[in-house]
Amino acid sequence: MDVGFRCLLTTVESDSHFWNLIYLEKVLEEHGALVHNLGACTPADLVVEELAAYRPDLLVVSSVNGHGYHGARELLSRIHLAGLDVACVVGGKLTTAASDNDRVRRDLLAHGFTDVFIEEDAVDRFRALLDFGVRFGFSAWRADAPVVAPWDGPAHALKNLSPGR
Repeated sequence: MDVGFRCLLTTVESDSHFWNLIYLEKVLEEHGALVHNLGACTPADLVVEELAAYRPDLLVVSSVNGHGYHGARELLSRIHLAGLDVACVVGGKLTTAASDNDRVRRDLLAHGFTDVFIEEDAVDRFRALLDFGVRFGFSAWRADAPVVAPWDGPAHALKNLSPGR
């Protein structure tokens, strides 16, 4: 197989699922990746060590237990603290409430993730990222603007208004 890029694949410390990692490894290999799969329940410190040693073009973080949001945020903070520069994407079931998806996606993008894949179109969008990354580099990818739910948006400006105005 012709290797187009190197990928480090992992999940967060709290997630013990393997099937998502096996599926993603196959998708990544279909797109020309040489995948180093760290498996489930991976401690953040180990991910940072492997990033420094393996020097991948892309870090893929997957979580399906509904608690990946906090682990992914912590992991990216540790990557930043270590001074490592790599395109990082995260996806799966990151929260236990679908109503939190837009807020979580906005926060993780603002925190520095290259993209966040959590909706019904996640696999198609992830494949588009891989196609793009092979051609132009993963750091050149620009995520679609996150949705701002009406209850999270401009209405916050109204809270400073007194009832009489």
